[in-house]
Amino acid sequence: MIRAGSSAVRPGRARNIGFAIAGFVLMAIGPAAYAQSGGLDLSGSLSNDMVLLQNLDGGAPGATAPGLSNPSVGGFSKFTLNFVNRNRSSAKVEGSVALSLLYGAYSDAYIAALSSQLGPSYSQVVTLLTSNGAAFNLDLRKLYLSVYTNLMDISVGRQIINYGVGTLFSPIDAFSTPTLSDLNYERSGSDVVRLQLPFGDVSGVDAVTTVSDSLSGLTSAVKLYTNIADYDVGAVGLYRGADREFIAGIDFKGDLVLGIHGEAVQHFLYDSRKSFFEGMFGADYSFGGKLFLSAEYYYNGDPATPGSLGPTAVASARRLFLNEHYLYSDVRYLLNELSSVGVSGVFDLSAGSLLGTAQYAYNIAQNADLLAYVRYFRGDVRSGISGGSTFQYGAELRVAF
Repeated sequence: MIRAGSSAVRPGRARNIGFAIAGFVLMAIGPAAYAQSGGLDLSGSLSNDMVLLQNLDGGAPGATAPGLSNPSVGGFSKFTLNFVNRNRSSAKVEGSVALSLLYGAYSDAYIAALSSQLGPSYSQVVTLLTSNGAAFNLDLRKLYLSVYTNLMDISVGRQIINYGVGTLFSPIDAFSTPTLSDLNYERSGSDVVRLQLPFGDVSGVDAVTTVSDSLSGLTSAVKLYTNIADYDVGAVGLYRGADREFIAGIDFKGDLVLGIHGEAVQHFLYDSRKSFFEGMFGADYSFGGKLFLSAEYYYNGDPATPGSLGPTAVASARRLFLNEHYLYSDVRYLLNELSSVGVSGVFDLSAGSLLGTAQYAYNIAQNADLLAYVRYFRGDVRSGISGGSTFQYGAELRVAF
């Protein structure tokens, strides 16, 4: 799926500075890195998605079934290009960019979200990205340089920083959030400077800070990690300038008959002298390499009051899930070497909201996959606001190269 408000169009001096730094560094050393590395490895994909949307509206006039509205059509065409230098013994240059054309219901939703996010002063930007009922979305997912020294690895630019261990719920992960509208919960990127200092093969320090023109815009974190008794464990200290908030957390991941992982985070807010807890616990197991089960539980100790936040406030909230209790589950089964089926769900246990997905994947040719899916939305699973229900029936053809 496509999310509104990609990095290419969001306003903000901090993000512009991040792009400027990454671009300057890449332009300065790019040709040299290319020559020394022996070139670039290119990869990517082309996806085409068609979807029908139906709302449970109480049986509006013209409905095709009691309680179901007439379906609306949407879809997108998405081209993704990835590159990385071949010889990465001393440095790495990596990038990923996605160009999408949205139409129908997808375009309408994107334009509405973009207009709400940018405000009236950016109406020309919205107009530039839309034409004749379609909308363009440019998503710069990654563009960064890493230099490997004898002491540490140094990275500058836009990266996908996955600090935590959760598949979907990760309260310790302040730099990357999954996109609920995407079938694979694709994570967002951040403009950062990153220092990684290894102590050995399984332990070290990982320090990350976002790029900003003021202290109030910074998010900075330091993670200590190691392996104890075959468990990967980490401790994180984080400061978020926008909220004047300090965060301390731990995470773990290992095997105890089944795979288990978890995170525990304590928040300390300077202004209100308030603190609260966030936690996540997950487990996964496979039967014979054909049936895969996974589940995660998430607790938020500072839930929003249902109905207290409008769409703009929800969209700008720094935590992805705003209610108190959530559960995520996923079941996948390999039918054969070419096809699989899966069912997953995100449940807001406090408010009863739900996002459910059933899908069938088939490899129709080498590097070509067909995906058919049905999604069901009941209320807003992110904010806990109850509301109507929506069915989404879709098919996607994806060719990788």
